[in-house]
Amino acid sequence: MNEKNSYWYQLKDDFIDFLREKGYSKSSFTHYRGQIDFLIRYANALGYTEYIPEIGQEFLKSEARLKEWDSKTLGFKSTVIRRLDEYINGRNYTFARLRILYQCPECFECELEAFLQTLRDDGYKEITVRQYHSQLVKMLRCFSENGIASWGEVNASCVQQAFEKSANRAIFATYARRFFSYLVEQETVAANYSGILPRVHYPQRVPSVYTYEEVERLLSCVDRSTPMGKRDYAILLLAVRLGMRASDIRLLCLPDIDFKNRKISYIQFKTDVPQTLSLLPEIEDALRDYIENGRPKTDEPYIFLTYRKTQLSRSVVSVVADKYFKLAGIAPKGRHHGSHSLRMTFASELVAEDVPLEAVSRLLGHEDNAAISHYVALSTESLRSCALPVPEAGGKFADYLKED
Repeated sequence: MNEKNSYWYQLKDDFIDFLREKGYSKSSFTHYRGQIDFLIRYANALGYTEYIPEIGQEFLKSEARLKEWDSKTLGFKSTVIRRLDEYINGRNYTFARLRILYQCPECFECELEAFLQTLRDDGYKEITVRQYHSQLVKMLRCFSENGIASWGEVNASCVQQAFEKSANRAIFATYARRFFSYLVEQETVAANYSGILPRVHYPQRVPSVYTYEEVERLLSCVDRSTPMGKRDYAILLLAVRLGMRASDIRLLCLPDIDFKNRKISYIQFKTDVPQTLSLLPEIEDALRDYIENGRPKTDEPYIFLTYRKTQLSRSVVSVVADKYFKLAGIAPKGRHHGSHSLRMTFASELVAEDVPLEAVSRLLGHEDNAAISHYVALSTESLRSCALPVPEAGGKFADYLKED
């Protein structure tokens, strides 16, 4: 994704996240995303590099001139732009209140921004930096509410209080430790007060996987005679046959597919690490069918598009998987049923076939083999090979057994 598009789609994602915090429903996100996609296409066509309210007004006039929309649709478009302007400028009370919740106390702001910049310099993605920002601002606001007005007043007690108020203590502890290590290094605080925080361990969830029969049922229920069916079938195959992440599927571009050499090459969105996968014949056929017979004619570089010829939103890939799980009548039985479960199924099948963990890790795009170690728990046959013989009974226990 080029830098210009990156700004606009980041703006869309941030805006939707903000609506989520305000309490909007999931169905509303779909409608809002669609209108923001229209706005992005309009802005890109005119060469705008950043959003200002004037662009929103020009967009509404342009949409009205098309005479393609009824008054209700135009009214909704106007509402979307108004909400976006409120988000940008903080004019609306509710939006302004939410902005305050994520506003760092002034006495701590310089050090926090300097720390976040070190994360960027270390190659952290902006979405991760934002997560650090929101979590640490909550901690610093807790300090301020307890009367702490400078770094010199920070102590173990106020860190502990903020920890106890945190909704996710494991994340809080992780981020706080890194932040305080930086503050000690900069001689901003006298000690790493986060050292008092306990290690919070959550039990690792067993991956949600599906059987071969269930996967085949899922794929067979896709209506591949329609453009959307062709698209959805190719999406599902990429997830369950290659284990691709939803983010990488939706951002896959036409130049990423090398049909001649049967390879798929792309930069992973989550890690920024290049990945190359084999283009399996089944996937090649599905991609060709969609690109040649189902994909809208457009200059968009992304392979998978909405019926409006726009890029897929972050949730669409999982929505597609969930849709066909339901159509296939596959009972979840406590399992997740989004695109990530298909990726998990791919990994567990490889482990069950005795593919080395290093190879599975590489195919999934992980740099740490430990990240997939929990899939071993699902390989029953592999676990049987590790079983030890029951030892002979001895001593008093043997005597006890003889009495029976």
